[in-house]
Amino acid sequence: MLRRTHLQPTETIDMLRSKNLKKFTEVYTRDGERIGVTLRFVHRPIEDVNEELRLYRTYLVLQSIVLGGPAFVPTVYVGDYDQKGNRLNLSADLETLEDETWNREPDFVARGLGVYEELPE
Repeated sequence: MLRRTHLQPTETIDMLRSKNLKKFTEVYTRDGERIGVTLRFVHRPIEDVNEELRLYRTYLVLQSIVLGGPAFVPTVYVGDYDQKGNRLNLSADLETLEDETWNREPDFVARGLGVYEELPE
């Protein structure tokens, strides 16, 4: 039986909105590394989304000293958000974050096509 390892994009963003994800929430990898804090979401134009090519719909923008500045983590890699503890856990480990080069600004953002969604403080 095939099992999904990640939430679907709409499930993830809906979960984060329903739990009222806040700006400056601490973000941890699956292996327990603190990598930074949340800043905002950025959405790719729907016609450019292609998950097979890793062109995801929504990214969570983090400020990360570990990754050298802003990082753009696809929301499908969000594991869970503990609202009371104000802690976001990713389903990816630190090695995956480094391998995926999420510390680089996605092309659609660099071209000014991203739609930003600010997080409440």
